[in-house]
Amino acid sequence: MVVMFFLLPGTVFSQKGYTINKKYSPAALKQDAAIVKSAVLKMHPVIGIYKPKNYYEELFDNLIAGLNDSLTEKQFRIRLKLVLDELHCGHTEVMYSRAFNKAIKPMKLNFLPYYFVTVNNKIFTVMPVNRKKDSLIKQGSEVLRINGIPSDSILNFSRKMVSADGYVTSSKNLAMRTYVNYSYPSLFGRPDTFLIETKRGDSLKTYCVGACNLKDLPLLPVGLKEDSLLRKHKRANISEGYADSAHKLFVLKIKSFKSSRYKKVYRRVFRQLRRDKTENLVIDLRHNGGGNLENCYRLLKYLNEKEQTVTLRSHVKNYPDKKYARGNWSFRLTKFVLKTIGTKRVNGDSVWFTEKIKPYKKKHYNGKVYVLINGGTFSASCILASYLKESKRAILIGSETGGTTEGCNAGITPNYRLPNTKLQVRVPAFRIIHDINPVFTGRGVLPHHEINYSFEDLLKRRDLEMKYLKEQIIKN
Repeated sequence: MVVMFFLLPGTVFSQKGYTINKKYSPAALKQDAAIVKSAVLKMHPVIGIYKPKNYYEELFDNLIAGLNDSLTEKQFRIRLKLVLDELHCGHTEVMYSRAFNKAIKPMKLNFLPYYFVTVNNKIFTVMPVNRKKDSLIKQGSEVLRINGIPSDSILNFSRKMVSADGYVTSSKNLAMRTYVNYSYPSLFGRPDTFLIETKRGDSLKTYCVGACNLKDLPLLPVGLKEDSLLRKHKRANISEGYADSAHKLFVLKIKSFKSSRYKKVYRRVFRQLRRDKTENLVIDLRHNGGGNLENCYRLLKYLNEKEQTVTLRSHVKNYPDKKYARGNWSFRLTKFVLKTIGTKRVNGDSVWFTEKIKPYKKKHYNGKVYVLINGGTFSASCILASYLKESKRAILIGSETGGTTEGCNAGITPNYRLPNTKLQVRVPAFRIIHDINPVFTGRGVLPHHEINYSFEDLLKRRDLEMKYLKEQIIKN
């Protein structure tokens, strides 16, 4: 029933001849879908892990058979997303064409006139987008329906647009905290007015409100506040420093591993920890979406107590259907480098590359380690969390990671550019295996101490993980 809303015609936008609501013929859509099917079934390393190959063959066949009407790029993207969501891979994505993004960027679009936050599968009103206007809907009101669509239907369908590993729900739930502000108008339409049904206590009310017309919706300030005590290294995506005057608690906040400037910062940090004989190190990996594997491995060397290994596996020699994907040379180069720095073995059609992570001896940090995690802890940052937990080197605080404890599909992720709609489909080429815990579970890394946020906690931007940690250290 909900799918019907995705297929409603939208407003006509154009940019230098490109029309966003241009429709593509069933033949063109079938060709694009067939290319995605071929690339995924031939190369995607998740095939056979969570579901057998014939399961995905049937999914794609049903998708292609159902493409009997002309669709816009947006409508076709949603159809593909629903199929690829069944891969349970956070690195697999369907992105709009460059022409679509270029055309939509300068346009003013209709958004809901209120900010919403999702907590425990319920949508709550936060504040009006235009704060100068009086708020008709009171803060904290639960939203039951928007334009007749139940809130749980809005959330369930919006979650399918968020790529995630395995059967992890934490990453999707974290995204849903504020994503509904964007997902509802994007997926269900942008009318001039919205009918919002709410509940506050025992009072049920319905409001008819006009749309907010903007180029882009400003970010809702419900995230964690930046700690002014920490020194920022923007090029390294790292903030670091002591969180207390007694220099007992040092915080290393790594926003991502997508930087090549990390080596100098790590050397400086761990030199300071040794010099000050710091007892407690906090590594904040919340909202760290991953990045460079070598960055992650280097940090592990400072913390590991014994040698560990990570393995990358691939079962293709070249990109399948490579005329639709760039960078086949980088795939071959990566395999050559992996063979050079690690060990290679062949098993059937698969090639395995194993790299050793040897701990530093003189540079090693021997104090207590605490790692903060949540649903945004993904890919390379999940490797770090998984290895530190399984080796009993760290105490983890927060919520389940977005990446699975056994590994993910990444390494290199080429984009397939479809010939007709020009959609870009990202398909991983390697399976990264956490050798320390390789059994397939489909679950993320679970914390030793779980932290849950309430609606009020989000509004006041509380840092519950750090609050809990400081209380425990003081207590002990």
